[in-house]
Amino acid sequence: MEVVKETVLEVLYAVFPIAAVVVILQFTVIFMPAEIFILFLTGLGMVSFGLILFLIGVHSGLLPVGEMIGSALPQTGKLWVVLVFSFILGFAITVAEPDVWVLAGYVDQASGSIIPRAVLILTVAIGLAVFVTLSMVRIVTGLSINYFLIGGYALIFLIIFSPWSDDYFIPISFDSGGVTTGPMAVPFILAFGVGIASVLRSKTSSQDGFGLVALASIGPVLAVLILGIIYDIPSDIELDQTPTEYTLLGTFGEVGIALTPLVLFFIFFQFYLLKLSAQKVLKLFVGILFTWAGMTFFLHGVHIGFQPAGTEMGVILGNLDYNYIIIPIGIVLGFVATFAEPAVRVLIQEVEKVSSGYIPQRVMLITISLGVAFSIGLAMTRIIFGINLIYLILPGYIIALTLIYFTSREFTSIAFDAGGVATGPMTVTFVVAIALGFADVLEDSNPLVEGFGMISLVALAPILSVLILGILYGAKDKDKDNDSKEKSHE
Repeated sequence: MEVVKETVLEVLYAVFPIAAVVVILQFTVIFMPAEIFILFLTGLGMVSFGLILFLIGVHSGLLPVGEMIGSALPQTGKLWVVLVFSFILGFAITVAEPDVWVLAGYVDQASGSIIPRAVLILTVAIGLAVFVTLSMVRIVTGLSINYFLIGGYALIFLIIFSPWSDDYFIPISFDSGGVTTGPMAVPFILAFGVGIASVLRSKTSSQDGFGLVALASIGPVLAVLILGIIYDIPSDIELDQTPTEYTLLGTFGEVGIALTPLVLFFIFFQFYLLKLSAQKVLKLFVGILFTWAGMTFFLHGVHIGFQPAGTEMGVILGNLDYNYIIIPIGIVLGFVATFAEPAVRVLIQEVEKVSSGYIPQRVMLITISLGVAFSIGLAMTRIIFGINLIYLILPGYIIALTLIYFTSREFTSIAFDAGGVATGPMTVTFVVAIALGFADVLEDSNPLVEGFGMISLVALAPILSVLILGILYGAKDKDKDNDSKEKSHE
């Protein structure tokens, strides 16, 4: 019961702040039609209930098995087995990630189904699977994460500036990297990687455990950029606002298909390696059922409530004479969402522990919240003025990749892992819908180009915050060492 109570509170903390802001805006600025506002409230209830069921299922049934698999694989003594199953697990987890489904649905809508939802989900899943496998190679070889990060992002920007790159896919690719760090993928990847690192008895196993998410999220960016080379998008594309008929039963079936690879993966491992007791197998399948039901309610709430209400809110704001008001609204939404995001709380606790208490949790929380608030405000400014995303993303990553040389490997790994903690369920599901609706009504604005890219800007804020605080901690630590040396000489 304690787990259920904690999960309920976690979801309420994540959802309530943005819901409160939207309710206030509804009666002061936006004035959405009553039926749309009721849809938002309905979607809010379904998303909240779905997240509660989903997280209970993941934490009680699925995660323990993920840790067992991560610990059991290296004991086979065969590197190829570890790498093959790392790929399969990375693929299966991504296909079952709710945030990936939400983004893929928005891209399908914005592209007029030219980029089908299934195509984007499979592309993102393959990209993440490849880089989860590379992460395992890093753990086995003990190579510095810096080489992989610099190499990965160098390849990303090489493709972007190549003559074959498609401008439509650049914002979508970076957003795809951000949504893979969701409530399903992150715990599994971390548990799996830390289990492998600990069994291999790496000298830096605690450091090797961190950085897995950072490397894994590079894969979807590259994969979607390569998809952009294949796809041809017409220049006169418009946001498809034709109402789509969604049924709870239909969503239930889609989620069942999404979870099938993961279920088959566990069944195979049960017979091949784990051989768990009947009681543990039953607990696993109960967890899968909770996850299935939770993901169904979550996605259905997004489909029938958040997507239409968020888009309508963006359209209303875009048609105002003072539409620049979306910038401060975005800043407020970004701050309250991040300040209440449970994943951010986990991150700041980890940073306080790694810094031996030098970086207090409250300082870290406010720093990241302000960073995300600024990022969303910047994203809304970009939509209004049509600023190319590369002008914002490229300097940000150049700064981040430069800062890694001035901080420790552990802080570097935590910083890049932190890139996804701020892209919580409300940012992905609701704020992106607002941006799409807003971009659609502005003159000379294309929702497929200006409407996406916000998640990538949000993901940069924690990376830069943790790296800067890591440098400050390193300087403080060096001062302590110097003081100790001076005292010893005396």
